[in-house]
Amino acid sequence: MKFIRRLKKNRAIKSYVKKLPGLLAKDYGRSAHYRPLQIKRTIERAGLDPIYSCFAIAMFSGRDDFIQYHTDLGETCDYDAMRAEIAHNHFSGDVNFDVGDIVNLYPEHDSDASHPGSHDSGSGHGHGGH
Repeated sequence: MKFIRRLKKNRAIKSYVKKLPGLLAKDYGRSAHYRPLQIKRTIERAGLDPIYSCFAIAMFSGRDDFIQYHTDLGETCDYDAMRAEIAHNHFSGDVNFDVGDIVNLYPEHDSDASHPGSHDSGSGHGHGGH
């Protein structure tokens, strides 16, 4: 059971890495960070697996937005642990990856998202947990 769950999670995260940069840029413009609800809405609109959307939020939002979003929902998700897992599987362990790094993994999938913009959600660019 654990193997299948891990396989599904890894597949969902890979789809976020490959597809979300272009979809988010199309929906909201290119940005250094996106708000958690923007990320959730884009996942839903695109028909991506929503079960692991916390990982997408850890990838594409800032730490403060991630923490506030989960606090508002009464959920406890570990930003550091999620980013470490993503970093281990996609960024050679570098937890300081950003939207531009994600785009650069699969630039051929969406040329519109190949250069993340400088708009920022206003949140910090920290990469720690809560």
